[in-house]
Amino acid sequence: MSLRLRNFALLVVFVVLAVLTSTIMWDLFNWRMLPHILLVISVAVIGENLVSSQGYYHYTRQETNGPFVRSVPLWIMFLWVFCVQTGFLVSLNLGLGGISACLMSGILISIADLLLIEPFMSRTMELWRWTPVVNGYFRIVPSKVHRFTAPPGNYVTWFVFPILANCFLVSLMIFF
Repeated sequence: MSLRLRNFALLVVFVVLAVLTSTIMWDLFNWRMLPHILLVISVAVIGENLVSSQGYYHYTRQETNGPFVRSVPLWIMFLWVFCVQTGFLVSLNLGLGGISACLMSGILISIADLLLIEPFMSRTMELWRWTPVVNGYFRIVPSKVHRFTAPPGNYVTWFVFPILANCFLVSLMIFF
């Protein structure tokens, strides 16, 4: 694959996946999914830049990561949209609704991060590197407990954020 194509491969893949899940979400939730996407993208951009600037991890400046927004590859925000929406859509397809679907989305995405995203994208592809944290990740989990590809706080984030984002969408459905 040429260098030019490799620079944008992940961006194209996750934009396409995010557009696919967003199209399905539009069919189910109409305009309400727009504030949902805005929330996910905003938290992805702000959160990723904030946390990576704290030194917990850094994205490698290899051509595979493509274009960056400050210190974060552009494709990351589309990965977040795809993951949060996919977790919710799978939960709905399992027959869950409301808060149960939101909770299941957090469970599914944190498991996907533990078993697929971190081992493959961080360890194998080396798209980002975690750094040891002296006082523990977010000072919640001691550094001695870190036995996974990423610190436990990362998996907590991937559990909690989809729940909150998807509960926001459910609340839009209830009130509007």
